[in-house]
Amino acid sequence: MTKDDKKVLDDQIRRWTTEMNDLAGKIAVAKGTKGTKGTKGTKGTNYALLLVMPQGDYEDVAPERIAEDALRVMNHGWPEGFDIEISTDRSKSMRYNAF
Repeated sequence: MTKDDKKVLDDQIRRWTTEMNDLAGKIAVAKGTKGTKGTKGTKGTNYALLLVMPQGDYEDVAPERIAEDALRVMNHGWPEGFDIEISTDRSKSMRYNAF
């Protein structure tokens, strides 16, 4: 990959990340978490957005199992006090309410 190619890719990733954060903030507001809509996405919204890209032998593993491994759910269980939703690249969504 050339330096120009890397610069283009880095710029695209930066733009996608910004778009993902704006969308995540809007979803958080729609779900009723604290925050108000700003002119560009949201301001003061409480959420965390994770992108998990596994390393190693995960080729045939379901995305929700990858997320569970990454968050060490099997060892510690789902954390209490969080509403967790896992959206996958397979057009499925899993929701965990650990209160």
